[in-house]
Amino acid sequence: MQKTILLNTLLGSLLLATAPAMATGFVNLRPAGSTIPGGISAYASCNLTGNFGSNPNGSTPPTFSPNGGGNNICAIPKATPPLAGYGLTANTVRNIVMNNAYTLKQPITVGTVTDRVWRNGTNCIYAAKIRMNNVDYDRRPVSPGVQYFEMNDFLRAGFKNRGPVAIAYHFTTTGGGASDDVLYRAGLTFTSVVHKPGDKARPLTSVAPLSQNWVNFTTDVNFHDDDGSSVRDSSWLLVKSTCTTAAPTALSGALRLRQMGQEEQPLIEIKMDGYAPAGAGTAR
Repeated sequence: MQKTILLNTLLGSLLLATAPAMATGFVNLRPAGSTIPGGISAYASCNLTGNFGSNPNGSTPPTFSPNGGGNNICAIPKATPPLAGYGLTANTVRNIVMNNAYTLKQPITVGTVTDRVWRNGTNCIYAAKIRMNNVDYDRRPVSPGVQYFEMNDFLRAGFKNRGPVAIAYHFTTTGGGASDDVLYRAGLTFTSVVHKPGDKARPLTSVAPLSQNWVNFTTDVNFHDDDGSSVRDSSWLLVKSTCTTAAPTALSGALRLRQMGQEEQPLIEIKMDGYAPAGAGTAR
């Protein structure tokens, strides 16, 4: 037991020494990643309470006072606007529509994404807030009960040559005692990596290759989660980058929502249109 505690302490110290500088608010994502034991990580850690959503007691929300608060790495205290000097230039609510073998090739709306852009000159903040619906996506006769879509990872494209790219999240209380889920980590990668309950793997995994075009947010949003940590709303997930003064337009396939099988569910990806910098693409 003492050896295990010592090893975990040493590993934690190494992570703190090699990970990006931790700070409240927007955190820059390193284009070359961060050196960690075992390789290079595309990720920066944010709020790791709640064991990536597998703890039935949920995560600890960020606070900003007294004495500086806590659990607020990558978190910002404001949402509208997210930073002084930025003005809202685009705002659309998009349906999250699943249409695959599980839905028997019928379109089923499993949630919504509120997609926004704020601008300050040639700098933009791209924001998304996800809400899951009370709906069964698996309509196959062999699948009894209700299967709710669980979003473990949210991805946004369009940031190649738009550096520096920074990420943040804003946690809000949505009313009725329900609150958003926190952001566990975010990185410049197209590859999502599941973090299962009890997993001792490093949160700054080296498994996901770097991508300069995609930002991947790891969270855990589900109308009714099998592990007991039911949170149907994400926080505002924010990406800050350079942009042009052109009016924001939607890019086909710029948003991806992924169910990664944290509770052994099937791996499912939903592609959606989303705002992106002018001239951006979805290449990996």
